[in-house]
Amino acid sequence: MAARGRPIILIPMFNVTILMVGKTREAFIQEGVAFYQKRLQPFLKLSLKSVRAEKEEGKLPAETIKAREGERLRQALAAKNYVVALDPKGKELSTEDFAAWLSAREQDARPLVFLIGGHLGLDAATLGLAQERLALSRLTLTHELSRLVLLEQLYRAMTIKAGHPYHV
Repeated sequence: MAARGRPIILIPMFNVTILMVGKTREAFIQEGVAFYQKRLQPFLKLSLKSVRAEKEEGKLPAETIKAREGERLRQALAAKNYVVALDPKGKELSTEDFAAWLSAREQDARPLVFLIGGHLGLDAATLGLAQERLALSRLTLTHELSRLVLLEQLYRAMTIKAGHPYHV
């Protein structure tokens, strides 16, 4: 019981996971990721997970590399997840639309998982299991930079939902 006999109502935190291929190697991206992880703490329960990138030994075809990385991603998913693949051919949203989209996902109450492929992208099987595909931009972004851009947009969307000024 809280003060004055009112019960404390615990609202579960929105669970968001970013599941990605490979490690973040660039120091400036690591710093940015850490910055936004900290800023997102009041808004959601964020988890960053990575699976091993496929070594490009010899002349492995791109589709084989993507398939192996995709299998690792799929193995890391739970059936109850709402899976969103980041895909350059996916739906583009404005930041305000992304905030509204996140609100709908939060109401769904399933853990939200964003998939980010390796430098070759996601394989067809992994794209096929996603409930949605979103594009961060029509511009080409590295898979490492995509992590940072997604985190920044998650933060911006959560601050919009909380009523903070958009431009801050």
